[in-house]
Amino acid sequence: MPAKKASVFTHGKKLSDESLYVINIIDLEPAGLLVKAYNQETNAEYYLSPSEGQLKDAGLTRSEEDLTKLADSIDIYTKGDATYISSSLSSIKDNKVIPAGPAVASYIDSTVISGVTLPELLTTALSELCKAKPAGLDAVKWLGEWLLENNPNQPHVEEP
Repeated sequence: MPAKKASVFTHGKKLSDESLYVINIIDLEPAGLLVKAYNQETNAEYYLSPSEGQLKDAGLTRSEEDLTKLADSIDIYTKGDATYISSSLSSIKDNKVIPAGPAVASYIDSTVISGVTLPELLTTALSELCKAKPAGLDAVKWLGEWLLENNPNQPHVEEP
């Protein structure tokens, strides 16, 4: 079992929601850092994980001065019904939001590619698969090739 990592920097800060947070920065070298914002009133924890490349692009090292700069750049925001932390340093990217539960269906249904929703595209693809009737793994190969050939994001050139 890997050793538990300890915080290399701790800082108290009031974020834009007017709550006081304890900002802990944990060194995950060589992967980067883990920034944790803990709200003691609500026991809520929020995380941000800048990579080594992002830290380098931001000109940050693991010095106390740079860790203070990183902690001071942290703020909280809400998107939809979820809350996240982010950095005001442009090189530090927000964590990717992976939808879960009902948000997945909403995301899939609202994804439009060249005027076609993802469910409509897949329905058409599966209808064409049923017409072609390939068997076994040939069906998987056929479907993949059909999706590549009929990709709505693919540029179309009309010849005169």
